[in-house]
Amino acid sequence: MRLPLSPRDARALARALRRRGPTLAALTEAGAHRFGSRTALVVGDAAWSFADLWGDAERLAAHWHREVLDHPRAVVAACEGPSLVLSVLAAGRLGLDAWLANPRRDTALDRVIPRDALLVHQGDAPEWHAGPTVAAKDALEQARVPQPRLAGTRRIGRLVLMTAGTTGTPAPHVTKPFGVRGMRQLEGLHRRVGIASTDTVLGCSPLHHGHGLQLLAATLMTGATLVSSPYTRPATRVRLMRERGATMVSGVPTQLERLVAYVEESGEAPSLRRIVAGSEPLTPELVVRLHAAWGPIVMNAYGTTETGTVAVASPDEVAAHPASVGRPLPGTEIGIVGHARGSDAEGRVWLRGAGRTVITDDRGRIDDGRLTLLGRMSPEDDLAIGT
Repeated sequence: MRLPLSPRDARALARALRRRGPTLAALTEAGAHRFGSRTALVVGDAAWSFADLWGDAERLAAHWHREVLDHPRAVVAACEGPSLVLSVLAAGRLGLDAWLANPRRDTALDRVIPRDALLVHQGDAPEWHAGPTVAAKDALEQARVPQPRLAGTRRIGRLVLMTAGTTGTPAPHVTKPFGVRGMRQLEGLHRRVGIASTDTVLGCSPLHHGHGLQLLAATLMTGATLVSSPYTRPATRVRLMRERGATMVSGVPTQLERLVAYVEESGEAPSLRRIVAGSEPLTPELVVRLHAAWGPIVMNAYGTTETGTVAVASPDEVAAHPASVGRPLPGTEIGIVGHARGSDAEGRVWLRGAGRTVITDDRGRIDDGRLTLLGRMSPEDDLAIGT
């Protein structure tokens, strides 16, 4: 990677990578040494410094190792906010696989998650799960209890992200978004978006979603502060932007549309230097409204659950071509099915990122390496491609 690291920071990151592998846990451990008491994560009225975040994760891992787990198994984080983050980090500290699931669809998980997994859940424990369970609120309390030092582990856990499950049962996708390829991809995302250690980023996407998780990783790597604000009203987000001094906002266009509608009505638009949209089509109409409120600072990101973010359009590209999602990040590729790699073409889009190749249902056009989305593929499009 080409992050601007001091010799001390480089040594801290190298030590964490050797111990934890290229994982979210390694980024957090390195961040604890590099950034210490600087604020890493804000959820509601609670805040964690980089040192506190890693310390809580270590204590939670030690508690689970001694009191909950009798042999290695996966950890399923069907919870939100800090309990999700700490559960994923504790799993990484123990070298266990971490599954991230939408707690609002936890009843759909009974046919998907491992039967012997440790399930971290919201509310009451579900009757359908045969393995051990921990309530999210209890996990937060367990993370604050002093514990004897935990021995190291040689195993590197995997991250498992779930599809949304809007048209059926959520499906798991085993991934290593922070493996060697993924770390290069993440560093490229950091460089393209330009997240700095002085930034405070308001994240509108849930942390169990690939968009939110990748944003968390980028802020942990750079020393920026993430203010996580999913499922909140636009008025609350504007208040958080003002009170926390947010310099960037990241969310899906639906969330950004609601945010700008509130700003248009209230006349209150806290200063920002960057807005990053993703996970949904960005319309020209929304770009115009965002520019009217904040200026030409909008970026458009594109990717999938399996590949992570693979392309990001710069503010200049979005201003000129709102449907553009830009050029691929380092360590990723984009192309059109049936056409030579790297050629200009139009048709069904394929992506490569985080060690995976995915053929999408998106129709797009590649022109001089830049991808513009043209909508979803139709049966007629498929027939035309086949002729």
